[in-house]
Amino acid sequence: MNWSNGERLYNLLPAIYRIRDHEQGEPLRALLSVLESELEVIERDIEGLYENWFIETCDAWVIPYLGDLLGVRGLYPIESSGLFSQRAYVANTLRYRRCKGTLAMLEDLAGDVTGWAARAVEGFELLGWTQNLNHQRFEMAANVLRGFPNAVDRVGTVNLRSSDTVDRLDGPFDRLTHTVDVRPLGQDEGWHNIRKVGLFLWRLGHYPLTNIRPRRSSTQPNGYHFSPLGSPAPIFTNPLHRDDRTRTLEPQVPGPIRPLAFYHTPEAYYGQGRSLRILADGVPVPESALLCKNLSTWDLPPAGRVAVDVGLGRFTFAVGEEPTRVVVDYTYGFSADLGGGPYDRRAGLTDPADVALHIEVAKGTPTNTLQKALLQWNNAGRPDCLIEIADNGIYGGNVDITLPAGGLLAIEAANGRRPVVRLVGISSLTAPTAGAALRLNGLLVEGGFELNGALDLSLYHCTLVPGRQRTEEGEAAFPDRDSLVVGTPSADLTVVLRHCITGPIRLPADTEELTIADSLVCAPVVGGVPRPAIAANDAGDEPGPPTTLERVTVWGRVFVKEMTLASEVLFNTPARAERRQAGCVRFSYVPPGSILPTRYRCQPDLALAERAEALGLEAVEDLPLEERRRVLARLRPEYTSERYGDPAFGQLSLHSDPALRTGAENGAEMGAFSLLQQPQREANLRARLEEYLPFGLEAGPIYVT
Repeated sequence: MNWSNGERLYNLLPAIYRIRDHEQGEPLRALLSVLESELEVIERDIEGLYENWFIETCDAWVIPYLGDLLGVRGLYPIESSGLFSQRAYVANTLRYRRCKGTLAMLEDLAGDVTGWAARAVEGFELLGWTQNLNHQRFEMAANVLRGFPNAVDRVGTVNLRSSDTVDRLDGPFDRLTHTVDVRPLGQDEGWHNIRKVGLFLWRLGHYPLTNIRPRRSSTQPNGYHFSPLGSPAPIFTNPLHRDDRTRTLEPQVPGPIRPLAFYHTPEAYYGQGRSLRILADGVPVPESALLCKNLSTWDLPPAGRVAVDVGLGRFTFAVGEEPTRVVVDYTYGFSADLGGGPYDRRAGLTDPADVALHIEVAKGTPTNTLQKALLQWNNAGRPDCLIEIADNGIYGGNVDITLPAGGLLAIEAANGRRPVVRLVGISSLTAPTAGAALRLNGLLVEGGFELNGALDLSLYHCTLVPGRQRTEEGEAAFPDRDSLVVGTPSADLTVVLRHCITGPIRLPADTEELTIADSLVCAPVVGGVPRPAIAANDAGDEPGPPTTLERVTVWGRVFVKEMTLASEVLFNTPARAERRQAGCVRFSYVPPGSILPTRYRCQPDLALAERAEALGLEAVEDLPLEERRRVLARLRPEYTSERYGDPAFGQLSLHSDPALRTGAENGAEMGAFSLLQQPQREANLRARLEEYLPFGLEAGPIYVT
C-alpha cells in the first residue's frame, strides 16, 4: 500500500508504535490517514477565513457581505455572459467614492458596470453665451496618448474652415456651443442644459484581425477590400489604452473610425497593433504614404501614395505600383461573439488529447490546405481526428468529407483565429452509418454544405455566409441559394448550430432533429419576396424536421414538422408547425399569421391582451380593428441593420418597443443577442448614477453604436 501522502500525523508517532503497527498490517496508519484528510479540510477552511478578508481572493458567496460593509447596493448579476463582475465593482467602490462626481470617474463607473466604453459630457459646458473677449473660455484637452501633442479646442461659434470640428457636431466629442434644450434627457434630445450629463456608450465590440489577405476588387485591379469577403465593412478603432485618471478620447473607444479623424491623426489608428495596417510585398506601407480618400468609385491615388477609405474598408494603389502580395491587419465591429471571429472560444474547442490524430494547418507550412489535411487523415485510416487551422488564412476549394462508422472529425480554428473557407459551390458531408460526428468551430464559410446520410453535424461559432458570398455593394451574391441542404436523407441526421450566423436551411421532415441556439438565421430576399429560412424545400411548402430554437433571430419563413421548443425567438416572418399538439413557444415574438403550438408570454399576444383588458373588453377578439393595428405596428421588431456584413447586423433598434427589448425570460431582449443582457446593464448603470452624481444633476445613457 502506498502511503506517500497524508502521513504527517503518522510520522509524529514514536518509532516503536510504527514498528508494531507495521507488524500488524498497519491499521493505525490507515486510521491516521483518514484523520489527516479531515485535518486538511479544516486547514483549508482556516486558510479561507484569511483569504475571505480580501475582495481579490474571497469566495463568491462572501462578495455581497463585503459589499454590505461598504454600503454597496446589489446589481443585476450578469457575470455569466462575461460582461460585469460584482467582485470588480465592490473592489473599485472606494476609488469611485474618492473621485465622486468627476467626469473621469463617471466614465470609469459606466465602463466597469456595463462593459461598454463610455464618455461623459456635461451639457452646461456646451451652452452658448456671450463672452468677454478679454476672458475667453478654453478647454485644455490633455492628451495622454504617447507622442500626440496637447490639443486646445475653443468653445465658441462654428469655424466652417475646421471640417473636423463640424464633423463632430452632435456627437460625444462635439465642442461647439448649443442653445438650451429643456426637454428630458434622451437618446436624441435634451442633451444641452445646466443639469444634464450625457453618458455616451459604445455597444458594438471590436475584433482585430492580423495577417489577412484582402479581397481584390472585381472592377478595379489596383483596389482592395480589407474584408476577405470583398464587401463594404467600416474599419473600427482598436482602442488605445486609457489611464483611469484621464478623460476618454476618440482613439480609445471601439467605434467606426471617422474619416476626418483618420485624416487629421492617422498615427492614432495606423500601425502595428493599431486599428489597421497595410503590408505591400512584406514591407509596411509608411504612415506618410497614406491618403485618406473616398473610394466609393475606386479612385486611384497619385504616385507614391496609397489611398485608404476607412468608411468603406477599401484601399487602392497608384498605377504601376501594384504589389505582388498584399497583407493587412484591420479591426471590424459586431455586436457579440457570434459567428466566426477572433474571440475567445476555448470552452468549446476539442482537446487534442481526446483524439487519435491532431493535424495543424497553416499557410507557409507543409500542410497549407484543408485538402492536404483531409488526405493525411484518409491515409491514416480516418481515425478520430482534430484538424486545427492555426492562422487567419483563406482556404479555398471543396472539402468533401466521408466519415467512417462511429468516427469523429473536428475542423476548428485555433482560439483567437478566424480563417475563411471559400468553397467552390457546395461541399458534401457524408456519414453512411449512424454515430459519425463532424464538428466545425470558428470558421467563416463562403459556400454551402450538402448533408448525406446519418450525419451528426455540429457547428459552433461559425458563419455560413447568407447568400454564400457578398457583392462589392454588400448584397447577397446568390440570394436564391441555401447554406445547408440534404442530398441523401436519413432519419438519423441531426444538426446543431450554436453561436452561429447562417443562411437558409433545407432539411426534410424525417430528419431526426434541428437545434439552433444563440444564432442568426437569414434568408436573403429574392425579388422582394422573402424566402423560407427553415423548411424542406425552397418553395417552403414542405415542412422541415422537429426543431428547437433558443435565443434565435430569424429572417424568412419557418415551416417545420414540429416546433419542439421556441424560446426567446424573434420570428420576423410568419412561422408554422405542422404538428401543434406538441411543443411550446415562450417569450418570443410571433408575427400575425403564424401557426404554432401553445404560446406563453409571447408578443404581440401579450400586448393585445393587455390592451383589451385596459379597454374593459372580455376577449382579445373584441378589440376594434384600429386598436389591433396600432398594437401590431408598435410591436413589430425594428433593427439597426438587416444586412449581413454591417457591424450592427441583427441589433434591435433603440426604437423597438420595450416589450421586445426586455421580453426574454431573464428580462433581456428577445433574439440572438439576449446573451448580452443589455437591459440589465443599463439598469445597473442608472442605479449607480443615483449614488455618484453630484447633487441636482441628471444623467442618462446615449448610445453611439
